[in-house]
Amino acid sequence: MRPRPLLFAVLTLAVALAACSASAEWTPLPAGAEPPAACARADADGVIEISADQLRFSAPCMVAPADQDFVVRFTNNESPPHNVAIYSDRAKGTTYLDGEIITGPDRTIDYTVAALAAGEYYFDCTVHPDMKGALYVR
Repeated sequence: MRPRPLLFAVLTLAVALAACSASAEWTPLPAGAEPPAACARADADGVIEISADQLRFSAPCMVAPADQDFVVRFTNNESPPHNVAIYSDRAKGTTYLDGEIITGPDRTIDYTVAALAAGEYYFDCTVHPDMKGALYVR
């Protein structure tokens, strides 16, 4: 039967498109869920290390301590300019960090972020808004 290979091809394409669009979107965690293991996490000094390469952040999310200042140590590993900006949500209702834009390659900057209450926040690169992720403050 000829329709089966065509059906298989169509279904494969549909799954691939769904996977691509799902990975490009930031979605909040379900209530009580822990942040993914892939998140960049603050060390004992409250420093989170994240970088940019190939127009992507090195981690899709960050985890910071609640109610205390922390540092986002950002390295731009490529020539296009990048930064990190943190907002209350995807609509960018409140800006908590609008980091200086830096051009690489291999340039690092520390952004100090004032203490945030426990919750979920949104971050992106203001130059390349498709570079985005979630900030989980715990």
